[in-house]
Amino acid sequence: MLLLLLLPIISSSVDQIEFRVQENSPPRTLVGTLRRAGAAMFTPTSNIEEFSVDKKFGDIRVVISPDRELRDRYEMTVVIVFDSSDEISRTPLALSVVIIITDQNDNSPQFPRKIIPMTITESQPVGFKIPLDPAEDPDLGTNSTQTYQIINEGPPFRLEQQKLGFDDQYSCNLELERSLDREYKDYYVIEIVASDGGNPRRSDKMTLQIKVADVNDNTPQFNQSIYRPSILENAPVGSVVCTVLATDNDKGDNAKITYLIEPRFNKDGLFSIDPDTGIISLSGSLDRETSPSHELVVRATDNGEFPERTTVRVSVTVQDVNDNTPQINPTFLSQEDEVGMVSEASKVGDYVAHVNVDDLDTGDNGKVELTLHGEGAPFEIVKVGAGYAIQVSGPLDRESRDTWHVWLEARDGGVPSRVAHKNITIKVVDVNDCEPVFQEAMYRCNVSEIAEKGTDIVQVTATDEDLGVNAEISYKIVTITTIGQNNGDLNTPISFSINSKTGVISTGSQIDREARESVKLTVEAQDGGNPTLRSRCTVIVDIIDYNDNDPRFAQRHYTTLVREDAMIGSEVLTVHATDADAGGLAPLTYSIKDYYSAARSVFAIDPSTGVITTSADLDYEQQKSYNLVVEAHDHGGRRGVTSVEVLIRDLNDNSPQFSQATYRASLLHTVLPGTLVTRVSAFDVDAGLNGVVSYSILQGAEMFAIEPKTGFIRTAVSLRGLTNVTERLIVQAVDGGSPQQSSVCNILVLIGSLSTIDLKPIFTSQEYSIDVAESLEVGHVITTVFARSPDPDYSGSIKYTISKLTQQVHDSFTIGEDSGRITSKSTLDRETEDFYNFVVEATDELGRQGMAAIQVTVTDVNDNKAQFSATSYHFSVNENLDEGVVVAQITASDLDYGINGLVQYLIVHGESDLPFNLDSYTGTIYLTEELDFETRTSYQFTVRAFNKVTPNFYQETPVRISVLDVNDNSPLFVQSHFHFNLLDSSLDNAAVGVAMATDADSGRNGDVYYTLQPTVNSHLFEVDLKTGEIRTAVVFANRADLQEQYNLKVLCRDRGVPSLNSSALVTVEVLSTGQVVDILQQVLSNDAISRKAKYLIVFFAAAFLFSTVVLVCFIKYHRDRKSKYRNLTQIDRKYDPPPAPGPAPMKSSENLMSLGGGEMMGLSSDTLLSRPPKSTCSNNYKYVECGSYCPSIPEREYSQEIISTSFFADNNHKTKLSRESLPPPPPPNIPTFSSKECLNFNPSISSRIPETLLPDSQQVTSRSDLGSSYDLSPACSNKQCHDNRCHSNESGVASGLGSTPPTSEINFLKKELELRKDSWMSSDDSLFKVKNPASSLQSLPGQKVNLNDKRQVRFQKLNDSYV
Repeated sequence: MLLLLLLPIISSSVDQIEFRVQENSPPRTLVGTLRRAGAAMFTPTSNIEEFSVDKKFGDIRVVISPDRELRDRYEMTVVIVFDSSDEISRTPLALSVVIIITDQNDNSPQFPRKIIPMTITESQPVGFKIPLDPAEDPDLGTNSTQTYQIINEGPPFRLEQQKLGFDDQYSCNLELERSLDREYKDYYVIEIVASDGGNPRRSDKMTLQIKVADVNDNTPQFNQSIYRPSILENAPVGSVVCTVLATDNDKGDNAKITYLIEPRFNKDGLFSIDPDTGIISLSGSLDRETSPSHELVVRATDNGEFPERTTVRVSVTVQDVNDNTPQINPTFLSQEDEVGMVSEASKVGDYVAHVNVDDLDTGDNGKVELTLHGEGAPFEIVKVGAGYAIQVSGPLDRESRDTWHVWLEARDGGVPSRVAHKNITIKVVDVNDCEPVFQEAMYRCNVSEIAEKGTDIVQVTATDEDLGVNAEISYKIVTITTIGQNNGDLNTPISFSINSKTGVISTGSQIDREARESVKLTVEAQDGGNPTLRSRCTVIVDIIDYNDNDPRFAQRHYTTLVREDAMIGSEVLTVHATDADAGGLAPLTYSIKDYYSAARSVFAIDPSTGVITTSADLDYEQQKSYNLVVEAHDHGGRRGVTSVEVLIRDLNDNSPQFSQATYRASLLHTVLPGTLVTRVSAFDVDAGLNGVVSYSILQGAEMFAIEPKTGFIRTAVSLRGLTNVTERLIVQAVDGGSPQQSSVCNILVLIGSLSTIDLKPIFTSQEYSIDVAESLEVGHVITTVFARSPDPDYSGSIKYTISKLTQQVHDSFTIGEDSGRITSKSTLDRETEDFYNFVVEATDELGRQGMAAIQVTVTDVNDNKAQFSATSYHFSVNENLDEGVVVAQITASDLDYGINGLVQYLIVHGESDLPFNLDSYTGTIYLTEELDFETRTSYQFTVRAFNKVTPNFYQETPVRISVLDVNDNSPLFVQSHFHFNLLDSSLDNAAVGVAMATDADSGRNGDVYYTLQPTVNSHLFEVDLKTGEIRTAVVFANRADLQEQYNLKVLCRDRGVPSLNSSALVTVEVLSTGQVVDILQQVLSNDAISRKAKYLIVFFAAAFLFSTVVLVCFIKYHRDRKSKYRNLTQIDRKYDPPPAPGPAPMKSSENLMSLGGGEMMGLSSDTLLSRPPKSTCSNNYKYVECGSYCPSIPEREYSQEIISTSFFADNNHKTKLSRESLPPPPPPNIPTFSSKECLNFNPSISSRIPETLLPDSQQVTSRSDLGSSYDLSPACSNKQCHDNRCHSNESGVASGLGSTPPTSEINFLKKELELRKDSWMSSDDSLFKVKNPASSLQSLPGQKVNLNDKRQVRFQKLNDSYV
């Protein structure tokens, strides 16, 4: 009751104390004590049965062993009462006592279930987890469940532990560690032990019974990897082939299997399979020879939800049955049309053929024996490897028997056996035992260096006596060797090609005659035999030079020095040019071009040697240098130029000349030494040292001295003692030349006293030298002179005057009479007068005169512009000049002196890309790039001449340079290949088409004419010389001989020098009227073409045919009219008519045109002869035209002319022929004939043609064989031309004029003809050649005739004279 009363007091001061005791501690175990000093009693406020409190001592002890799992904490309040006897009375103390029960491992882990069955599918992935019930342990901390462990080994599982919340106990998961495979193991027993962490440990065990559930994860498996059954090829349908078996490790439906043959392996349906049993049976007929085996693929599929399948190959072998006959297949080593070929040179044992015997059966059924049968056949059959061979068993002789017929027998080993036969034919062929043989061991030909690529040169021919392919010859060029090296580049490639079939050799590249003179080809002919037999020949190709190189000088510019005293004809310089061309074109002719007329009149050049000589006297003082342009040209018209500068060397050919022959002076004898006496002056017109004058005293040097350079004479000694004495001095002026030139003058000096010598005024200086600029203003004082009188008694004035007054001094200076001031009177001009030398006199009132020398030098001021030598310049240059060649010289001079007079040149107001450059110091204009007349014909620019000191002080002049055309462009056809169509109904004299060409050159260089090159069919056509119109030239009598196509080659050539050419192909297709109609019908039957378009086609076709007919008639009409004025004859000179009035004579510069449409002939007017009066049918002189005939012409007057122009031999009448000057057409009643009929009309006429003019290679069988025109062009040089082809002429004589006429006839020719190299033309040389070249026209005046030159030639019979 007391405690209850005290509680309010005690509770306010309650303290807490905590004790710990392990569970299961036995009774009386001391838990803790509450003892305090002075404590009298300990009383708990509540009773706890598990513990007791000692009231006296305060000890707390275990009464009942505590169980933590039941209760782990106890609380009580204990009141401590202190003894009241203490000195200090204390208040009772209440303590809160807490007893914590600590754990003891007194419990084992316990699984909720000791045995757990479960099922897992075998498809669960690794890592699959199954949560397990944890083992429970009421203990705490480590005494609780700490680990789980599988105690039996091998299962594909492991345990995964997890901590349970904040407790120290753990749970676990069963995790799949490896994949399951039901087929491997379908049941697992796993024992799991759970252990705590106490000491000793306590544990519990749990058993897992795991069943693995099946998944369809296995494919069916066949019991064999491949099945190889066999069956006879004649087995009936339904026969069992084999049985396939597959198993599946799965269970249930997953293991149930169905069979199927893959359809793509059983396309023919020959086999079938039972889907349940796997039995494969035959469902079609077999044939081993067609398919000896069959490859099947059988598929096995289980019945799972997701079926698995597998396949197996079934290789069915079809067993042979002897149902095939052997097949014999011979293969000849050589055969033709299934006939075996064997060489007669074959030896015994040589194979003829390989024989393969095929039997589609196998085994004994396919084993075959082969035998050969043939009576007497020299062949046998032998086994070779898997086959057989027919080989030679005896000698072969093609001549005795060239064909053998044998047969082969093949027998197999089947039962019954099968037999086959094969007939074969073997032909014995000839052997290649003859080599080709050339017709000539060496061929020689020539080709022009301008020949186009592909030009035929020569044909080589070889023959072979063998037969067949052994006689088939092919040609090839083996080697190409240069013969005769020139100055050209041997690296320039050259090639030739040969037609392997025909042996025609042609050019394969451009040829350069300057690189090589000749080429040696080695040509090989080989036959087609095996082994091939060969032979060779040599072909020498001589390259004919063409004038394709300009002369070139050794230097582009020459400079030489010549003395001015050189005699006329003296050699100045030798220029040398070379020409890479050969033959008659290479010799060069030199000339001086008339660019500088002054040089041309002073110098001459030897046209052959190039030696330049003087042709006039030279004078350095008149002209110090000359500029020449020297040209070298060859005989083909090509040119090269160089510039030559001739410097004139000055000679000392002039003596100094004194201004006076005698000088006079007077002196007082009292003058001192050095007093000026007078001055002498001499001038030398020579230049340099030759014009430098020095003076010396020849007489009187002991008393006087002279300044060598100025000529001032002064006293050298005292003159005292000399009175009234006249001293004579001789002064010599000498130039600086070698040898020196000199002259002398006299000086008379009077020496006296005041009584004897007039006391003349004396200047303060006896010599005044003044320099003034020429720009000095008028009235400017240049100097002041002063003189005084030596007479002591004289007090008068002195007057000043200028003596020895020349006009120049008078006009330029004046002096003040009283002041002595010399002033300029007019503007000075140094270029007019640069030095003034005069004397000023001082005169007193008594008339006494003294003098002083005045020398005024005018210094230069740059006050003059450069002046050109001409107000404008015009030069002409050829377009083919090389770079660096001087083409013009501009000259300007400046009258100023020194640097003020130095002229420089500059091109202004010109184009930036001019092909010229101007030397700024010499004024020489030279080429900087090539010119092209076709691009530009002239250049205009302005040249400025200026002085470097004052560039703005200049003069300008226009310059024009004209470019002269050079024949540097070949005429070019507008097409390289022309195609024309020709109707077979209008072939005669029909227009085929126009092959047009253009030439970029101008004048004669651009004038194009056309010819046809000789081909197989070229004689059937002709081409108009000027228009290029191609026409048929013959009458096609036999239309059956017409070809469907004709191939021509037309050549165009210009009239330049040298002439250039090009060619084009022409294809003429002959169409029949039926073909044209067929074409039209095809066009009109084309449904794709509208009706309107068809009407237009028909209309234009009809219009074209009509216009063609009209055009043909028109051209034929005009050609017939023109033919009446061509081929005029001319008569003998003794029948010439008297001079007849006619047109005025032509100037020699006029161009002469032929009658054939204005074609330029190039003849000089001196060779033209006027026509006679129109009374052409009189008895004395007649005209004969081919196409008209004058019956009254005497036989001896008949003449036949080749060219279309005819002249009368009358030098008194020189006129230009024109169509209007021809006689009118003959009356209609006069018969007309063709050119050949002109000869046939009167047999006696043609009978007068000399036999010497007939060629050796052609016989004239009838007078109609003689044509009216013949070609003498250089294309057939060194050949004869007939049948429109060029043939070799071994004599090397060019086609040309006939045999030499008598001397009287030569005189006639001398008087009437002057042969010139010019662009004459001709047409045929098939009838004439020179038989006596040694005397052929070499006696004609002018120059020797080169028969290789291209010219127009005519043959006439004039009074037995042959022209």
